[in-house]
Amino acid sequence: MDDPPTRFDDLRILEIGDRALFAGAFPDNTFLLWTGIRKIAAGTRQMNFGLAGAWFLRRALREDRFDVIVCHAPLHDPLGARWILRLLGRYVFLFPPHHFRTCGVLFLRAVSGPKTPLAVLDTEDSPAVNRHNFFLFPRCRTYFKRELPPDHGKVFFKTLHPDLPTIRVRRSKFFRQSVARLRPISLGIADAKARQILEGQPVPVEKTADVFFAGALDNSLVRARGTEQLRQLQSEGYVVDLAEPNLPLDEYLARCARAWLAWSPEGLGWDCFRHYEAAVCGAVPVLSRPTIYRHRPLQHGVHCVYYDVEGDGLRTAIVDALGDKARLSAMAQAARAHVLAHHTHRRLCEYVLETVLANARLTPTR
Repeated sequence: MDDPPTRFDDLRILEIGDRALFAGAFPDNTFLLWTGIRKIAAGTRQMNFGLAGAWFLRRALREDRFDVIVCHAPLHDPLGARWILRLLGRYVFLFPPHHFRTCGVLFLRAVSGPKTPLAVLDTEDSPAVNRHNFFLFPRCRTYFKRELPPDHGKVFFKTLHPDLPTIRVRRSKFFRQSVARLRPISLGIADAKARQILEGQPVPVEKTADVFFAGALDNSLVRARGTEQLRQLQSEGYVVDLAEPNLPLDEYLARCARAWLAWSPEGLGWDCFRHYEAAVCGAVPVLSRPTIYRHRPLQHGVHCVYYDVEGDGLRTAIVDALGDKARLSAMAQAARAHVLAHHTHRRLCEYVLETVLANARLTPTR
């Protein structure tokens, strides 16, 4: 699964946030400015945000040292009382450096708007954009949102407006320009994990289970109701592999690969790592109906099986799918190819860069 060179290998990328997505996908040309609570090991291509990091960011923006800046939208307001009290309770003796480090993205507010194209990634479970991230919209070229509502304007539910954004709010300049910048993105699968699956499994894998599921059941009503239907299928003679939520990774991937179907229902958010892990393992994902606007979605009957959460929709969908094993084999192959083509972390990074550079109409400056 070696990736061929691309034009993005010559881009100078600055990544700011508590995730290392681009630093992992393009390690040779990405500089990571880390804003996570816990420190990372500093190196030639990464730095913990602090006083030196603030100075570095200020000079980098003024001198146009990078072709693209990518920042991860913080879930919590670094200056909010709840976040400050949480850090005080957890890191009372190290509060100043821990707190200042989490303000790295917020520091973009204190410097002049960068000429360098800025992309924002919001991969949190919430379908809303929190108020403390509003300042990023006028500065960014594109705002990538994982749990993006089909009506994109609903990301401002109870943040820009006390309730659903009204017609008056939707006509405002900020609303229209912000919605125009929104794009979907998936969680995808890490390239290293996809490589581990492909290199560690025989092809084809012998199927020993009809349905596989491993995950928490108490964080979603969709999961709780679906589990009842899986147990009903067990009582009818179907082989349902219900595993503990914290399986070792190797065992989780192996058991998933041995199943015809992998149940991947909505949790705290609709999008889930399991969607893409199951597909690369060679199991056909069984997904509750999507509630979000998606990037390069898995298609029903081609890559996956969607089911209605009402009534016995899950049981019916599984029984129907298992009635044609040849079709499931073809779907599993198509799902794996689709995920490897569009939903590995490197492919997602390329999608972000393509979108931002197209919007900016720029080419690398180096």
